[in-house]
Amino acid sequence: MKKIFSRLAVISALMLACITVVPRSQVGAQAGASQLTPRGEVRVNGNALSNSMAIADGSRITTGKTGYAILSIAEVGQFYIGNGSDLTLKTTNGRVKIDIVSGVIRAVKTSGMPVQITSNQCVRVDVVKGKVGIFTGPDSTAPMVESIGESEVKDYLEGGFIRVDSMEGNDFRVAVFDCVLGAAPALPPVIVPIGAVPAPVLASVVAAAAGAAIVPIVTTGKTPVSPARP
Repeated sequence: MKKIFSRLAVISALMLACITVVPRSQVGAQAGASQLTPRGEVRVNGNALSNSMAIADGSRITTGKTGYAILSIAEVGQFYIGNGSDLTLKTTNGRVKIDIVSGVIRAVKTSGMPVQITSNQCVRVDVVKGKVGIFTGPDSTAPMVESIGESEVKDYLEGGFIRVDSMEGNDFRVAVFDCVLGAAPALPPVIVPIGAVPAPVLASVVAAAAGAAIVPIVTTGKTPVSPARP
């Protein structure tokens, strides 16, 4: 009997030794499961997407002329990807990084990891709520040059590297435009599809839009409409 108890004690000790304790910081870094909901023509890594699905880190998301997508990231927020967009999603070092080549993206950040949206194109940044930091320069080592607050809209025509940082719960849009034309397109009213986002997020989007004098267009139909373009 003593031998049995002795063996059980050894086994228990080994099991305890095998348990890995994950630091709180690593738990936070692992958070952020991403789900993409398509409307119209949407592709992930070149493959057509017809239903909502979890997407892997490093995925490239593209939308057609009449398509858009809603990207939900757990413990971070909602991202509305407009039609004609091309971007790549990465989560690294406790940050959500989105590199946009074309189109427009709207970020409604609620909590969690900081969000960085980068581009090497000319862009217009439109802040609906909160404040974002702007980093510009010839490459990714660009320093912070200014911050943009609520209801401010600014164009960056340099065509070099630009990074928009969001550290707090805010709402902003980044639209890419042709540097040759030298003028950014006007951002249209906010379009919020009912049923695509949870009620609390939907309410916050509508409230933020109302506060910024942007009239939200709400639709229940399946006809593809963009949350950032008409």
